Amino acid sequence: MVEGSKEAVDLTKNFDQNQLMLLGGGITLGTIALVFACCIWCGFKSLKMAIDVIDASADFLNKTKRVLLVPILYFFVTLVIVLVWCGMMLCVVSLNKVVPSKTIPQLKSIETTSEFNYWCLWYMVFGLIWLLAFIEYKTQFIVQVSAASYYFDSNAGKDGSASVGLGFKFAYFNHMGSLAIGAFIIGLLRLAKIVFVYAA
Repeated sequence: MVEGSKEAVDLTKNFDQNQLMLLGGGITLGTIALVFACCIWCGFKSLKMAIDVIDASADFLNKTKRVLLVPILYFFVTLVIVLVWCGMMLCVVSLNKVVPSKTIPQLKSIETTSEFNYWCLWYMVFGLIWLLAFIEYKTQFIVQVSAASYYFDSNAGKDGSASVGLGFKFAYFNHMGSLAIGAFIIGLLRLAKIVFVYAA
């Protein structure tokens, strides 16, 4: 009899503890939900603008599927440039002295025979970095011009049309120098990063 009442008291204590834990969890989750609702209410204008931007972007991509071909085209251009660069780099490396290893068979190392050859190697590395940055930012520029032409051709009554050809025209005839200078600066920064990582 005493044992049964002891079990009943333990069950009551456990029930009370569970009740308190659930009440605390409910209050915590309610507070989090209230804070989240306040954040949404305070940032409603920004949230609405973000939703409008996403909606406009989806409309742009839906109406202008050909803009997706621009990165694909420049992927293959990049591939060709890297393959040509590898061949040219082999030519520059072959100007130096190839020294066999004394301990490991078939292992070779390259010793630069002159300072000119050493700087040619760095010139080739920087040239690749610059070209890849130029292609990357030219691709982004073409897509941005296409999106801008879509935006300025649209109004409340109708969706506009994007001009990918205008992006190519601007990239190759109007702003090629600006893109090349920008890519040069980015190339210098990337080269500095590579040098410091190599030095570390």
